[in-house]
Amino acid sequence: KTEKAKNPVIDTLELARFLYPEFKNHRLNTLCKKFDIELTQHHRAVFDAEATGYLLLKMLKDAAEKDIFYHDQLNENMGQSNAYQRSRPYHATLLAVNETGLKNLFKLVSISHIQYFYRVPRIPRSQLNKYREGLLIGSACDRGEVFEGMMQKSPEEVEDIASFYDYLEVQPPEVYRHLLQLELVRDEKALKEIIANITKLGEKLNKPVVATGNVHYLNDEDKIYRKILISSARRRQP
Repeated sequence: KTEKAKNPVIDTLELARFLYPEFKNHRLNTLCKKFDIELTQHHRAVFDAEATGYLLLKMLKDAAEKDIFYHDQLNENMGQSNAYQRSRPYHATLLAVNETGLKNLFKLVSISHIQYFYRVPRIPRSQLNKYREGLLIGSACDRGEVFEGMMQKSPEEVEDIASFYDYLEVQPPEVYRHLLQLELVRDEKALKEIIANITKLGEKLNKPVVATGNVHYLNDEDKIYRKILISSARRRQP
């Protein structure tokens, strides 16, 4: 079992989003081309790691020009002004369990559309914690950070992510079928393993694991309206 790293770390993707908000995307190959950093055999771990190292040196120099030298300064700046626009949003399920929760849900819906709308309505985690009373927070679908974490990390690494939620969600394999088509999950066996690992994680953390269906409408005739809404959006939604 690999020992968990205790040293401070920097997410180069989030750092790039903070330093270069004007860029259309912050992919490794895009940034390397922009800064004339050699990247050969992209997606081969050893070459990606080397290019990322050179890219990090470049970004640290640019951060220093903004008088940012320490982790605390980075964290402070990441939370300011329009930082939410640079963060990748995840899906979550919010359920109101009482009147207080219902009022807080209304507040969160309002601020997500008025204060934090950027391409889609967003709720910063700080605001979700502020108005969390009376709400149950579920880990949602494959666009949730627990499922994505299981796709990309070990179950042990996902524990910290899952601890934020009141309950974890799993859905029928058919609901995740598009992940196989997009080759984001290797095969059916790997998909079932992800679902099983989420279930085991819920048991380990003593959190309810709920079987859900990623349902977005109740009546068949409403399907066309959701289809129109999705088609009109700039970015594809599940």
